Amino acid sequence: MKNGIKKISTLVFRLFVIAVIGLVLMTAYQKFNNKGEPTSFFGYQPLTVLSNSMNPIFETGDMLFVKKVDASNVKVDDIITFKESGGNLITHRVVEVINNSGEISFATKGDNNNMMDEELVQAGNLLGIQSFFIPNAGYLVKSIQSPLGMLLVVILPTLGYFAIGIFSRKRDDVDGVPMEGN
Repeated sequence: MKNGIKKISTLVFRLFVIAVIGLVLMTAYQKFNNKGEPTSFFGYQPLTVLSNSMNPIFETGDMLFVKKVDASNVKVDDIITFKESGGNLITHRVVEVINNSGEISFATKGDNNNMMDEELVQAGNLLGIQSFFIPNAGYLVKSIQSPLGMLLVVILPTLGYFAIGIFSRKRDDVDGVPMEGN
């Protein structure tokens, strides 16, 4: 029984390490191939909220997941993420959809802001619609991206994975050798 639990815990740990390594490699690959673009996982872009412009819906430190959509599918009251002219990513609510001879643009406003955004959002600057969010998860991601976070989440589990493999092989070798005098 004890041996079965040990095998299951070892398997779970190894799967966790493989998943973390896979996410790190996928993120690195996307950062290398899509310079300047947010990373996307299975069609969803995770983004951290940096201001309180959408309070009480989102707060600073929440993590949003944005799904890419065609501009023609965006409606009033949708919460969209877009790239403003300065290059910053903004997530605000659509207050008006403007279709000017087939050219779609959006008037937007942060729920916690008194005024609408000054610039219209052009369809080409649309990243997508907010699908779901995880409260405070942005803080976790930020800590993981720090050198200490990388050490704790990536490097130590990887070293642990290899250490388990080495020690389990040594134990198998010791268990398979008969003791002297028997």
